[in-house]
Amino acid sequence: MDANRPEPLRLVVVVASIRDDRIGRVVGDWVMEQLPGDVRAQMVDLADLHLPPDSELQPGGGQSTPVSDLMAAADGFVIVTPEYNHSYPASLKRFVDWHYAEWQFKAATVVPYGVQGGLLAGEYLRPVFAELSVVTTRRMVALRAPWAYLTEGRYVAPSGEDDAVQDAVRELTWWAGALRDARRRRPFGSVGDTEKTADTTAVSWVAAQPETVAPEAVADLAANALVVGLGTSTREAHETFQIVDHTTRALIDHGFRILAVLDNQRVGDLYDRYVRGEDIDIDSSLRQAWGPWQTSEMRDALTWLRHRNASQPDDPVRVIAVGGAGMLPSDYDRVLDLIAAIAPAEVPPVRELLDVIRTAHESGEHVQRARGTHPGTPFVELARTARAIAGRLDGGAERDEAVRLLDGIVEHHANAIGLGHDVEREERAAAERILERHRRTGDRIVLWEGSAHVAAHRGVMLGSHLREALGEQYVAVHVTFGHGLVGAIEIPSPAPGSLEDLMLAAGGERTMILDAEVPADVAARLGAPWRTRLISGMYDPDHDAEHYYDLPSLRDSFDAVVFVRTVTPTRPLPPGPTA
Repeated sequence: MDANRPEPLRLVVVVASIRDDRIGRVVGDWVMEQLPGDVRAQMVDLADLHLPPDSELQPGGGQSTPVSDLMAAADGFVIVTPEYNHSYPASLKRFVDWHYAEWQFKAATVVPYGVQGGLLAGEYLRPVFAELSVVTTRRMVALRAPWAYLTEGRYVAPSGEDDAVQDAVRELTWWAGALRDARRRRPFGSVGDTEKTADTTAVSWVAAQPETVAPEAVADLAANALVVGLGTSTREAHETFQIVDHTTRALIDHGFRILAVLDNQRVGDLYDRYVRGEDIDIDSSLRQAWGPWQTSEMRDALTWLRHRNASQPDDPVRVIAVGGAGMLPSDYDRVLDLIAAIAPAEVPPVRELLDVIRTAHESGEHVQRARGTHPGTPFVELARTARAIAGRLDGGAERDEAVRLLDGIVEHHANAIGLGHDVEREERAAAERILERHRRTGDRIVLWEGSAHVAAHRGVMLGSHLREALGEQYVAVHVTFGHGLVGAIEIPSPAPGSLEDLMLAAGGERTMILDAEVPADVAARLGAPWRTRLISGMYDPDHDAEHYYDLPSLRDSFDAVVFVRTVTPTRPLPPGPTA
């Protein structure tokens, strides 16, 4: 967009009637035609919109709807509504109630219609919108019996109505522009909760950034980078995964040729062989993966890489895993097969033990403890019991291989998080695997990880080691969200003063580049400590305040922040065999 041209206003035209035999959509189309060409207008037809059941409504709205983001990004609204029984329809009241923060401190005009013009529908809307801090225009265009003015299915307004609606729209756009400027210059607390306090300087600057998720902006930022860490505040949200996936595609277009993921190196080899075109069952391979990668989204991303490489065989994108090369679920199956060959009677007790502890490959033992699903006995003890059973069997190649695998299983669980896991060692080793691959091949690398791991500030995490080694040629990106559904857990609105609270206060989705062009007063605020919410498998919504990560400085930790307002769960892979 030309920096000298004003940013266009965003208007939403809401068609309220949902009856089968209605004229509302025809009137809505006519209203769209009357809007000036310098606004961005979209229509929401309530007849096409499916809202959640009202039993799930809460004070201040409810879960996100299919148009929540569209409404949040809007600067003003035109409500096209019939008059039913001296008021407006129930469909419109439901729609209003399901959106709360999305309405606040914005402008609306009403275009009612009915036998006598539908004025009561518009007048009864005014106090409802006042409660939502919406300014309604004085001018209201009441259409008297519009069905009498149809020509070939289009509304042809009688004399004077075109001028009247344009006058109302001029008033609407004046208020919409004035209120947008006011929201950015001096936000009224945080959107949706006036008791929250957000830093107005930072909010105003963020609100002025383009309301979009912009993979190309991140790719441009990384023009001189050797490694880009794409971190997410949760690994179990569809929208955050899509942002990472699409940003990766933009980075591939800019010359990046390695995708690095935190996973077992044996599984990473299967990923790489698959994207290079080998006959690999990717679903079976993913069932061996670390739990968060066992999703349809991950399968789709790898399949896209496979198709991309097939079209450019001389310039492939490779996949590497930067975790260890430890045990996989298929190793447990192999143990049972080996024991079945030499001592079938011992298979049931060993299977009973292994069926319990293999669940840690999907949901870590520490997570199971936090969720109250852990059986009680440490998994390493169960693994040692299975190892002892195998050790008592008669010798032979099958017995020796089973014991070797069980030794590895014991070691795997002995080094689980909360037991012998050495975070600093593991993070440094992962960073070194990335750096070694770059040194050996010269390829530029995109890393998928959690945001705490890719953060570049000084510490023990992977991102810190990459920043120390590469300086500004390592770029760290934080992808986060406001609220929504992660797995089966409803994530509430963020805590006041958090990074996510700031982004919600600014409204809509954003790509925030924290580069040297940030104004000095904003840079000082962004350079200060911040808290950001991280949703791990241990997250408990009843103790949301305990799940925030302290950043010593937002700008020292990340080079860019990408924000979406709401999220939905990733799609788990269907059950099936492992590779």
